[in-house]
Amino acid sequence: MQASFRARVHAALASEQLATALERALGSFRERRAAALPHDEFRQLQVEVRARRAAAIDRLPELVEQFTASARAVGAHVHLASTAAEACQIIGDLAAARGARLVVKSKSMATEEVGLNAALEARGVEVVETDLGEWILQLMGDHPSHLIAPAIHHTREEVAALLSRVVGEPLPADTATLVQVARRVLREKFVSADVGISGANLAIAESGTIVLVTNEGNGRLVTTLPPVHVALFGVDKLVATLDDALAVLKALPPSATGQRISTYVSFITGPSRSADIELTLATGVHGPGEVHYVLLDNGRWAMRDDPRFREALQCIRCAACANVCPSYQVVGGHVFGHIYTGPIGLMLTAFHHGLEHAAGPQSLCLGCNACETVCPAGIPLPRQIMDLRQMAVEKQGLPAPKALALRALADPPTLRRAAGLARLAARFAPGDVRFVRQAPFIGHLLRYRSLPRPPERALVERLAGSAEDGLARFAAAPVAALAAPAAGRTVGYFAGCITDWLYPRTGEQAVEVLRACGAAVVVPVGQSCCGLPALNAGDAATARRMARQTIVTLEATPAELIVSGAPSCVVAITQDYPRLLADEPQWRARAERLADGRVVDLTTFLTRHAPLPAGALAAGPCRRVTYHDACQSHNCLGLRAEPRYLIADVLGHELVEMADASVCCGFGGTFSFDYPEVAARILRRKLDHACATGAEIIAADNPGCLMHLRGGVDAERRPVRVAHVVELIAERLAMPGGA
Repeated sequence: MQASFRARVHAALASEQLATALERALGSFRERRAAALPHDEFRQLQVEVRARRAAAIDRLPELVEQFTASARAVGAHVHLASTAAEACQIIGDLAAARGARLVVKSKSMATEEVGLNAALEARGVEVVETDLGEWILQLMGDHPSHLIAPAIHHTREEVAALLSRVVGEPLPADTATLVQVARRVLREKFVSADVGISGANLAIAESGTIVLVTNEGNGRLVTTLPPVHVALFGVDKLVATLDDALAVLKALPPSATGQRISTYVSFITGPSRSADIELTLATGVHGPGEVHYVLLDNGRWAMRDDPRFREALQCIRCAACANVCPSYQVVGGHVFGHIYTGPIGLMLTAFHHGLEHAAGPQSLCLGCNACETVCPAGIPLPRQIMDLRQMAVEKQGLPAPKALALRALADPPTLRRAAGLARLAARFAPGDVRFVRQAPFIGHLLRYRSLPRPPERALVERLAGSAEDGLARFAAAPVAALAAPAAGRTVGYFAGCITDWLYPRTGEQAVEVLRACGAAVVVPVGQSCCGLPALNAGDAATARRMARQTIVTLEATPAELIVSGAPSCVVAITQDYPRLLADEPQWRARAERLADGRVVDLTTFLTRHAPLPAGALAAGPCRRVTYHDACQSHNCLGLRAEPRYLIADVLGHELVEMADASVCCGFGGTFSFDYPEVAARILRRKLDHACATGAEIIAADNPGCLMHLRGGVDAERRPVRVAHVVELIAERLAMPGGA
């Protein structure tokens, strides 16, 4: 990782002002979107928008030709720009040919992409941004950090201080006052401008129309008052028909700002015109007499030709992905991005500005999958980011310590030796029987969370002594405590490496619960890491090796179902393996057979395959419990009501919801070791929300989350327990009358 990128991360973490600004804005964005887009309505919109945008990208060459012909037919001029430099040259020449001295601009990320302002200023043209946020940034010498809220990283107090200097009088940190000052200053520029430059949210091929979606009104002034209007936009903004455009417009405002419709939605079809005098057509009546559309490539055709990233062109620039990104909320877009920011910005950066500018920012992705759940265009953002990470790793390599660790995970004998050394070292580390709180070489990892002290024996080591043919076998409980919902069935148990090596008692409790359901249980003692750490690190070769090992192990397990208490492992096996092994047909087929309902998480097993009845284990103390939704459980497996049913209905505990229950805890596998300071901010927010409920117990279903939450609770001495849902079930079973 380049030192300069690390320096940007540390600078963002050191800025209290940035933290304040992002906290104020992003929470509001999320709340407004949730209110405007109920889940079921969003899913319907997403299906339609995705289909229409995908169809447009499929037909893109045809749509470029159709739009060009349609626009020229209504009096507009169309220019095609292959590169950023060519776009700047075209627009600069247009301005020079008309003797333009003043250009006003509405908000346009395409102009940011190509560096248009600097190019025009180098030719002696004054350029004035008229979007309030963009104008503020221009005065500061800054650039946008968010796709729709460019100045989101600045507070109103900073803006008040800036505008006070501009107008020469003290101004209060009052938004209404600041807006009026901006209005007064910018109005003069609109009237005097020689050229107005805009972007476009959409371009309709059948009519040669561009669509602008704004709230401030400056977009209409920029596109109507100057005598010349130039619109710069990517070829990806094209749609075939007005119906396609309207479908996108149903999703864009609620996804972006939480509005049903933006204040201004402008459809511009060539220059202004009138036929009021004897039906003779005249152009340039109240609006511009000259309109130019500059269609930009700058890597878009290459993206379209790459099947891994083609769907990124479906983006409608709502920025919903950034608004839910935990890392973005901590470091902002100047770190989590380049010109384009947030999750979608990673792919756009790689194709528009080069992989070297995306390599650092992509490493901040936790893999939480939240971005995909809110994308109205249905872009598989997490998968694309992992592909981008693999590209970066292929080019730059992995840090040596991480490469060695992944190599050990992929080789069980090496892993056992490493675990033995870790146990030996942990004996001398300060802490208690559960946690390591100080240690040489990793002190920076222990500043905000304690790490679990490795047990004397891993789960599979505990079971190996009684294993035959590589399988530890357990009969169903003699008296099934849970009405035998799985009577007569045999299930396999896959622990996952965190449970195996750090929390073996949780693994034993999972086996006890499965037996209490009436199932016979087999545990393959040769199981090892599923490969998710390597996959998340961008080491595809090691991930494939580990995937093959796991497939062989699970195929040889004589069980109808394989159940795991680690949803992240389940997602890796069922969702990642088929794609990871796509170039190896035989292995892919084997992966798909496992993914076809044979491997499930424990919560799904207890609510769908062997459903526990309400009240089955309600006899016992009622505890106040809050639930943390693990990212893979919530965002990948769609588990929402199921774990809550187990806690509240089956166990009879009082369930109290924390704020942002489904937001990542900050673990992210190796992420919390790569960026401990960022992970600490995310974890602290999660623990604050959890403890604000007054709960005695924070429950979760993913071992990685449990490790992170427990470590944070211990380090901050918070008076709350962290428990896997299966622990709560097993504890009730162990009570008198429970078994």
